[in-house]
Amino acid sequence: MSAVRDRIYQTSDLSGAARREFIEQARNGQAHLRTPEGDALVMLRQANLEHLSAMRDHAISYLMFNNAMSRPRDERRAADFGDWAFMHTFDDDDLAEFQVEINSSLMLAASGQDVAVVEATLDAWRRSARTLQDSVALSILSGEVDSDEWVELDRPKD
Repeated sequence: MSAVRDRIYQTSDLSGAARREFIEQARNGQAHLRTPEGDALVMLRQANLEHLSAMRDHAISYLMFNNAMSRPRDERRAADFGDWAFMHTFDDDDLAEFQVEINSSLMLAASGQDVAVVEATLDAWRRSARTLQDSVALSILSGEVDSDEWVELDRPKD
């Protein structure tokens, strides 16, 4: 790490020429500031902070999911899955598939600075969970409904 990146600014630096250097360092990663009271503060781009916060939230959800999966199936409750309670709907094979997908998504999000891939993965699994909870949709998907049971409707006239 260079000497410039190792610099810890003081509040007095913010009123002088070092202010631009402080802001530029924050723009390029993070800048450290020590207050007169001794508090250590860090300035960074808001997008970086939002990414870190989202990754923290997903990591906590993943840990809860992983903890739920460590128990036998009959001892798991939906609440054990935390924010991902919708995963309680799936069987163990589906849960294993989800774990592979979410692992990959989390790794991509961590390396690419974009959590959209995690959100897309979760949205797809939420939609699947809703489908499994809908008895009509489930019977259609499983082939229990015969096409002869369907009736064609005419478009209503204005």
